[in-house]
Amino acid sequence: MSKKRKGPNPAPIAGQSTKSQPVTSVSTPPVATPKPVVVAEEDRPFEIIRFDKRVKLFLGISVGLFLLLTLAKINYSSIAIWNQVLPDGSDAKRGLISGTPRQIRMDDWAGATPMLLSQVNNDFPLQNQSLGGEKPPLVTSIPTHHYITLIRPENWGFHLFDVERGYAWRWNFFIFAGLITWFLAFLALTRNQFWLSAAGAVWLVLSPGVAWWSFVNLGWMYSGLLILISSLYIFYAQSIRTLAINGILFGWALLAFALFLYPPYQVPFGYMLIVLLIGFVWRYYQPERLFGNLWPKLITFAVALAGVGLFLYFYYNEAKPTIDILSNTAYPGRRSESGGTGFVANWFSEYFSGWLLDDQHFPASWMNICELSHFITFTPVIAACAAAFFYTEKKINPTILLLLVYILVLYIWIEMGFPEFLAKATLLNVSPTRRTQVPFGIANVVLAVLYMAYIHRRAQQNAAIPGAVKTILMVWAVGFMIYAAWLNVSDSGGYYKAHQLFLPTVFFMALNLLLTPAFTFKGKELVVVGAVVLYTLPSLKINPFAIGLSPITDHVLYKTVNEIRKQDPKARWAVFGSQYITYMVTATGANQLSGMKYMPDFKTMRVLDPKAKRDSVYNRFAHVVYSSYVDGRDSVIIFNPYQDAYTVAMDPCSPKLKQLNAKYFVFDHAPQPAEIRCMTQITKLGTLEIYKRNDF
Repeated sequence: MSKKRKGPNPAPIAGQSTKSQPVTSVSTPPVATPKPVVVAEEDRPFEIIRFDKRVKLFLGISVGLFLLLTLAKINYSSIAIWNQVLPDGSDAKRGLISGTPRQIRMDDWAGATPMLLSQVNNDFPLQNQSLGGEKPPLVTSIPTHHYITLIRPENWGFHLFDVERGYAWRWNFFIFAGLITWFLAFLALTRNQFWLSAAGAVWLVLSPGVAWWSFVNLGWMYSGLLILISSLYIFYAQSIRTLAINGILFGWALLAFALFLYPPYQVPFGYMLIVLLIGFVWRYYQPERLFGNLWPKLITFAVALAGVGLFLYFYYNEAKPTIDILSNTAYPGRRSESGGTGFVANWFSEYFSGWLLDDQHFPASWMNICELSHFITFTPVIAACAAAFFYTEKKINPTILLLLVYILVLYIWIEMGFPEFLAKATLLNVSPTRRTQVPFGIANVVLAVLYMAYIHRRAQQNAAIPGAVKTILMVWAVGFMIYAAWLNVSDSGGYYKAHQLFLPTVFFMALNLLLTPAFTFKGKELVVVGAVVLYTLPSLKINPFAIGLSPITDHVLYKTVNEIRKQDPKARWAVFGSQYITYMVTATGANQLSGMKYMPDFKTMRVLDPKAKRDSVYNRFAHVVYSSYVDGRDSVIIFNPYQDAYTVAMDPCSPKLKQLNAKYFVFDHAPQPAEIRCMTQITKLGTLEIYKRNDF
């Protein structure tokens, strides 16, 4: 039997015995854990928005807070002011959790909220004479049973929940939709710098130019930003799925933005969106991505625009009579501006107004706290730094360059104006300068965020700049803030004293200096934007923290009128006296003559003014008040106390009011016998008296 041949035994190692040795453990040095490799953002694979864990957490928390606050009936309305302007003996803090209701926010508590409740109490009609003639819900963000609700998600809550949760949904939707879309837009524009994008979104949403307008400006911002984001995804799409999703989003957002129907904001903001889109594509010009799948991309845009066009065709055919009336009013009517009327306050007033002004204290020449509130700007220093970078490096971020040009153009429009032909050609003629200031201020904030993203990348690249240039930029930053302080002292008509502006000047001087290349340390851009966010946090106190609608719905006048209305829903009402009473009556859903009319009700006014002699007085958006005037000749006097208001003085027992089906009358005073000679009192609520006409 043969044996397998074995290979040769290995030669022994020198100095080692050939005898078998016991196996012992061999000690080996520990292997060090490799440090994670930090990849520079510019070296990462191209992503428009990187939906990593942090981003998903931010979005999840935002959506969760939105739902939680909505279900808890939390809103930020100033409707608790009703406890003061029309007290009924209840707790002065009814419906108020914390904060101070602002009387200046009449657009909210006296205008929009009663209109919303009027729609709810009438089951969301398209025609509601209490709100004006024709079909106001088609041209304003008022809830209604109509397909236009599909592109007004702020009103979906009224159809999903009870009225108080629907109201909370509306408030919270504007805030969180604005916060989320600004966050996503900044992620795209900053190449996914998370903390800078989150802080920038908070900065914008809490800016006084947004908060003092009850956050309603976020309604056209979020839809515009969705147009930008979806356009970027379509431009760079590599799959049909991405094209399909973003094509639908693009079409929906374009409709939502277009049908917000407030050109004074939309036109200048639309230009900014175009600037950002061009700047992004210029900076990240990648032919293989942009022109790959070209035909599917073109088809996506074509289908989306065709869908938009079809929707607008049906919408316009239905809304045309309403649009025609609105666009031909005496106010706001067909705007034709040429600019050049200047800023309310000034470009740099926000450095100081947040420290020293509120709704009760402000310079008389600055209109009111809402009109004067703007956005923090660092543009003068950023422009100088951008010029210095270009001078030393011969290159510049194209988005920053285009934004600087955009800001310069709007600055010229606001301060100097355009020739008439140019104003019309650019469509800026529809944007009065005090409205242009809002998109102008937004652009200043966007510029600051993108500039801070830029200097963050420069720091990673260890880019250097000459010492002499740094010194010049520091001097410029200091000089600019001294100028801003001087401008506010002189522009406020003596309201500010120089010593009051010392601390704000030093604070913002420090931030402007940090934006220059003279100071370099890790995370300095987050220090700047974080400081601005801290500065804007007090904006949380601008609007109160409230729950429900009890200041209106539990008010004794509301409950009394609402009970009568339910029993006699077709009768019209007339309030003679206080405008506040008429707003409360509007909220019940009663069909009343006075109140806030979004557009003129010509059917009613032709009865009072058959020959249309006073047409220019009431052909406007207006707060309408009726007052008693009994002269025995059934005279009707109509006049404008303000641009956005008119008063009708007439006999409460006039046959004209019988013709208008005015059956119930509310007086804010004890009426004289001549005023009520045709009526019988129904009830008395303190100084208020309600009567019913006898000839019905």
